[in-house]
Amino acid sequence: MSRRRFPVGVQDFESIIKDGFVYVDKTEYVYDLANNYGNAMFLSRPRRFGKSLLCSTLKHYFMGHKELFQGLAIEKLEKDWREYPVFHFDMSQCKNDDPEGVKQSLDLLLKNYEKKYNLSGEKLSYGDRLKMLILTVQELTGNRAVLIFDEYDSPVLNVIDDPEKMKAIRSIYNTFYGPVKSMAEHLRFVFLTGITKFSQMSIFSTINNLSNISMDEECEGLCGITAQEIERDFKEDIDMLAQKSRKSSDEMMQLLRDRFDGYHFGPGLVDVYNPFSIVNTFSRMVIKDYWFGSATPSALIKILDKYNFKLNDIENKRVYESSFDQPFDNMQSALPILYQSGYLTIKDYDFERNVYTLGIPNGEVYDGLYSCLMPLYLSPNPDDNTSLLMAVQDAMHDDDIDAALTAVQSYLSSLPYDLSNKTERDFETILKVLFDCLGIKNDVEVRNARGRCDVVLKSRTTIYVLELKISTTATVDEALAQINEKNYLIPYWNDPRRKVKVGVTVDPEERTIKEWKVVE
Repeated sequence: MSRRRFPVGVQDFESIIKDGFVYVDKTEYVYDLANNYGNAMFLSRPRRFGKSLLCSTLKHYFMGHKELFQGLAIEKLEKDWREYPVFHFDMSQCKNDDPEGVKQSLDLLLKNYEKKYNLSGEKLSYGDRLKMLILTVQELTGNRAVLIFDEYDSPVLNVIDDPEKMKAIRSIYNTFYGPVKSMAEHLRFVFLTGITKFSQMSIFSTINNLSNISMDEECEGLCGITAQEIERDFKEDIDMLAQKSRKSSDEMMQLLRDRFDGYHFGPGLVDVYNPFSIVNTFSRMVIKDYWFGSATPSALIKILDKYNFKLNDIENKRVYESSFDQPFDNMQSALPILYQSGYLTIKDYDFERNVYTLGIPNGEVYDGLYSCLMPLYLSPNPDDNTSLLMAVQDAMHDDDIDAALTAVQSYLSSLPYDLSNKTERDFETILKVLFDCLGIKNDVEVRNARGRCDVVLKSRTTIYVLELKISTTATVDEALAQINEKNYLIPYWNDPRRKVKVGVTVDPEERTIKEWKVVE
């Protein structure tokens, strides 16, 4: 069985088709977007989720390149191929983080098209240059222009942690996007992609008919690879990977599902796999966290720290759509950018109440997110972290909760004063980070009918119920009494593993565990 060619790093539709790369047919979506929606729309998806390939496919469709679409779904749908002038701006090329650099990049994007049509607009504003291009091509061809702005927000996202630079760069792009509204009658189609909305970007305030299709049920499978497409188009690759990994095809399918599936982009809850990780996995025949490892989310960490967003807040977050689908510049919490960036996704939707439940999409994001957030809670010294993790892992493997808590106690005593370990919730979070990184199943703030248990740890043979008391005067017996009084063990009565109660006191002044007591 020979391996197929996968388009790792290839985002141009023409290259994928002509060079024989694997292509998941999205052309039925393309036809619908071009003919059954309005003339202007915005699509939000996380980075490396197929937005650029979608833009390239739209470009070749509107340019009338019928030969590229042979054998694809759109071939049976489109009966009247027409050629439109297309202006495709890949804004991710504007990677400069200073206003002058942004101006140079934007100038180069415009010059490429001005040269094609023998125009010179150097003395005009960016918006007037775009306007001149739109009017010129309509006069030359008799057809209205198509505008495609891929990653429209990329230049601004580059400086999201610098408000002054963001304001300056946003102002530059407002002059570029501004004229689009006045050109509506000269435009056949306008399409924008990005990660988030910026309410103060003129592209949103000046195009009255701009539709945000990001959560439309008909568009949930527009980017990424749906579960149906995985089973339809990748069976031979799954079989090959399973054989190499000495697993059955069903076991490999479940492994891929757990690692890369779980994204939902609307109330229809269509299962979507991360395309970047899937393509890399089948290309290299090795399962790794390709998407999360492809970029260091340093800006994400700064945002989470800014909004004091705790790991405890991430899972099973029930919200209205307005709470997580907000423009970046109106955000009151880190929740919207976590969703828009792909670190959270829709897990469930209550149609009756119009309430969404958000959570981490899959194993790749779960492990990566907790690992990258460790610096907010752990020592800056990697050697310290490694020693701690190994000590705790060894202790939990031996079902020695005393040794595990001894290691944590010693470690907490060594943390710098400015790290976040001042409240009960901070200590719960530190424990969750530690045990998540070690692959030890755990829950924090577990609710039942009588109260809320602070921490539950689950090893192969034992369930540990921990109650924390953050006080200089509280005792471990008081913590144990609360476990008994609130019946924290009730949810686990039918579990065959042994149950262990652990009362823990934490000294808020010393900022570490003071003592603990274990009772079976």
